Amino acid sequence: MKITSYSLLRKAIFLSAIFFLTLLFSCKKDGKLAPDFDNGNLSVSFVDTFSILTSIVQEDSLRTDLSTSNLLGIYNDPIFGPVSSSIYTQVLLTGVNVNFETTTTNVDSVVLTLDYNGLYGNPYFQASVNVYELDSKMDKDVDYYSNTIIPHKMNILGSSTFTPNLTDSVNLNFNSTTLKPHLRIRLNDSFGDSLLAADDNGSKQLADNATFTSFMKGLLITRPILSKQEFQNPPPPGTGSILSFDMNSSMSTLTIYYDDTSSYSFTINTSAEKYSRFAHDYTGTDIEKHLNNDVTKNTNRAYISSLARVKTKIELPTIKDLTKEGSVVINKAEMIFTVESGSEGSFDDVFDNLDLVWIDENGDSFFLLDINEGASHYGGSYDETTKSYTINISRHIHQLVYNTTTDYGMYLVARGSSTTANRVVISSENSSTYKIRLEITYSKI
Repeated sequence: MKITSYSLLRKAIFLSAIFFLTLLFSCKKDGKLAPDFDNGNLSVSFVDTFSILTSIVQEDSLRTDLSTSNLLGIYNDPIFGPVSSSIYTQVLLTGVNVNFETTTTNVDSVVLTLDYNGLYGNPYFQASVNVYELDSKMDKDVDYYSNTIIPHKMNILGSSTFTPNLTDSVNLNFNSTTLKPHLRIRLNDSFGDSLLAADDNGSKQLADNATFTSFMKGLLITRPILSKQEFQNPPPPGTGSILSFDMNSSMSTLTIYYDDTSSYSFTINTSAEKYSRFAHDYTGTDIEKHLNNDVTKNTNRAYISSLARVKTKIELPTIKDLTKEGSVVINKAEMIFTVESGSEGSFDDVFDNLDLVWIDENGDSFFLLDINEGASHYGGSYDETTKSYTINISRHIHQLVYNTTTDYGMYLVARGSSTTANRVVISSENSSTYKIRLEITYSKI
């Protein structure tokens, strides 16, 4: 999904504001406002019976090379099915003309360290990870999306099976230091040997990062896949975990230890190209029925998820009926979405925030004008007491009512959908309990 914000939006905000103020404050010759607010001629009405239509849409992909964190692991959601994430990343030199100044032919060890940033799912799940060397160079001029695959060499550089520990410090025997919690993956010594020998015979492969990344193109960090089937033998429903890592941290490095007392750390920082690749499988889920328009789908539910899975399209086919009896001023328009009862599992956290975005004729998404009014106006935060989200879309509804162009609907999407593994199930417009509502308070003029 692409959410875009152009300068045209600012112009739209400006023109909409002028139109809104013109309606409210048209001046009479005697200087009074029309309509006559002082005499109580302005009536206030409330309506929440508008027709609402929802449909589940497969997300195409998300751009993940600009994300602040990267995700790794697999989680089998009992409602959404299994989802996994892998990390592709460059590894860079920390200087130029690197010289290890050693005649050793073997390294002591090679360790890839990744700085923990968070975890979604079962914290006690025993995770497994493989590391491969990329076979194609990553390009700083390329935008990397969540469905991008870069070829990798078949030999495994290293693997680890571990239970994530985001709380305990790590003690290093090498220099007797204590470091914050992080993941350590031991790689093959032969890989370290190739790096130590990269500058032998005058090849200058450690001269600078442009040269080095042509020599060692990068790493793929992924869960083990036993066959070409991405989700063969996934963990049982409700188990697994998706780990979040800060790849720009000084703790995220590739370190070679050699000659017993020496070490060199390659860095993974903001200059390194990196992205997360997501995969998912809806087989046997209600989401699969929705995407295939199966008549047996559960129409009482709507689905929103991160990791380029699904979002909910919302259409308001009768919204222009608001002006059938004359012009109106939208005082407030709020959409309320309630979490479907029974959809919250043991480890299936809902989102902290949801957003509504409008859709143009090309299918591209844009933030609503209301978000520019600030969080106190716009809302979108999860209310733990009511188990609901309320989003103020007053300005957008005003546009829909008075705009003569085609309305292509809105998407209800997750905020931070490329950096979290959360999801939420909401009661749809067909629910017998807490259906989606559009509540509008307006004044006739």
